[in-house]
Amino acid sequence: MKKSTADQRISQLSLDILPEKEVTLAFDGEDVSGNAGLLLVAQAEKLTKLLRGAAERLDDHRTQSLIKHNMFEQIAQRVFQIIAGCSATADSDSLRGDPALKAAVGRNPLSGEDLAGHSTQQRLETERQYKELYKLSQWLVEYYIECHRKPPKRLVLDFDGSAIETYGVQLNAFYRGGPYGKFMYFPLFVFDENGWLLVAALRPGDHGEVKWSLPILKRLVRRLRQAWPRVEIVVRADGAFTDNELYKWMDENRVRYVLGMKDNHSLFVKTKQFRAKAQSKFKRKYEEPRYLGKSGKKAKNKRLKEISSTYDKDKRQQARQEFEHRRARVYGETSYAARSWDRERRVIARCDYTDSGLEVRYVVTNLTGYQARQVYEDVYCRRARCEMWIKSIKETRCDRLSCSQFKSNMFRLLMHALAYILIHQVQIRLEQNGSVTQFQRTFIHVAVRVRETRKGVEFQIARSYHAARTFRLVSKRLGAKTPLAA
Repeated sequence: MKKSTADQRISQLSLDILPEKEVTLAFDGEDVSGNAGLLLVAQAEKLTKLLRGAAERLDDHRTQSLIKHNMFEQIAQRVFQIIAGCSATADSDSLRGDPALKAAVGRNPLSGEDLAGHSTQQRLETERQYKELYKLSQWLVEYYIECHRKPPKRLVLDFDGSAIETYGVQLNAFYRGGPYGKFMYFPLFVFDENGWLLVAALRPGDHGEVKWSLPILKRLVRRLRQAWPRVEIVVRADGAFTDNELYKWMDENRVRYVLGMKDNHSLFVKTKQFRAKAQSKFKRKYEEPRYLGKSGKKAKNKRLKEISSTYDKDKRQQARQEFEHRRARVYGETSYAARSWDRERRVIARCDYTDSGLEVRYVVTNLTGYQARQVYEDVYCRRARCEMWIKSIKETRCDRLSCSQFKSNMFRLLMHALAYILIHQVQIRLEQNGSVTQFQRTFIHVAVRVRETRKGVEFQIARSYHAARTFRLVSKRLGAKTPLAA
């Protein structure tokens, strides 16, 4: 066995895996990290000060003379770990010495002391109070306002909730039936129309969509109008947000809304002419529908199976387009007031008639100056992107809310919200929207060699790195500079 010339802490190994050549494994290589992209995210934090502002809103009751890891370092370490795909506090023990993570937090990558371990990060979660969590939630909105120097003329807010399953005996984790059928939390998320997260509020599992939505909306609108008095605010949400108190407050406070609405018999009667028009339009163009009733459903499934089994790609796509093309759409609107409502409101009906029969969707709105089709297609349908943004924040593994205390889980959710916003800041400079998983794979999990001398620190990424040009471009947009030649 060839002897290494470097000082070894662990002896070499000989692996018997190749028949013709000797394979040795040593533990004396140069210092490396697999998370070079944390340097890019740290540059974004340096520019925007998102995490520093979050740390300033948390109280530190520790004895100051004994502190080894200040509040900013702990927050930054936790958020950067989440971005690196290591969201659990236990991951701190294995990553506390990672050179890229230490440099991102602000410590020397090799000579600096290691970062906080599992127990310290655990105490960071469990010692938080509700007033601190409220201040941290306020900071998300304040940060959004600070980052928009030019007041927007119009601001669209997408409200939506999402189930996070729980597996233990966490406080306020309740069983919820229906489409969920599990013990869960039900957080509320609020995004703007570009995917910027403004609110991440953890709710008990038995709370519906409307619960907490109105109090949060009131505070949100009040703060946004303090900063931008002339801004027009539009709220979008699905049919689960049907509530007269919510409608009434928005009507009385100049907040526009476009909300989905559940079907009922009264609406069914009021939109009879639109449904009949869609049906006659379909029959004039395509004659009779093909897949009505139980037998039609079986024929539809059989046809879909045939399309999916078509070997030729072009023929398969063409068949799918022809299958979905047989549709007649009619828009209509009416005035409607449920018994619990205080007034009549504008309700838009989108009536589709297909081979499977009639499909109707309803939208209630107080928007004026827009035709029914514009309200539905240009405003309401775009809220579907909110589902992608929630999926992205869940890719940070925010569904790991396993603390026994509700406030600790709320703090965890806010840490993941900070991680999502920081990634979003980098993606804005990228001028592209992608999933968190794709972002991690392309820009975070990048191998880098680390060298530290008395005068400086050098990080070296392999020349074969496929996204090197993009990495460099985004770094410069975040404030990095090109050193002048000597």
